[in-house]
Amino acid sequence: MLKVEETATLNASAKAVWDVIGEFGGLDDWHPAAVACTTSEEGGDVIRTIAIPGGGSLIEKLEALSSKQFSMTYSIVDGPLPVANYRSTLKLEPQGDEACKAVWSGEFNASGADDEAAEAVIRGIYTSGLDALKKRFG
Repeated sequence: MLKVEETATLNASAKAVWDVIGEFGGLDDWHPAAVACTTSEEGGDVIRTIAIPGGGSLIEKLEALSSKQFSMTYSIVDGPLPVANYRSTLKLEPQGDEACKAVWSGEFNASGADDEAAEAVIRGIYTSGLDALKKRFG
């Protein structure tokens, strides 16, 4: 199992950042790789479909969500990424009243690419999202 983790310190309270990132279907409001994002319910599961640049989509399932702990865990159901058995958590750790640390981590197996290429794709997704949050929150 491969693991990737990226972090960023944001100059805003965890609640202020969570208000932006805490909606499972709101990824397109803050992540530059999400052209559009919709949610649906399938068999009691919450599923989001993310339209990605260049066409195509990524389908993910919400595994856990805690607004109190500022944490969201999801898995990939289907999509073009070179990974399998993917599970990821995006969480915020308060750093006082006016700052927080965003931690985005994932575990997966490479699929259709070597380990380094799969890790690079996931790391790129995490860093572009965290960079967008840094621009937004300073």
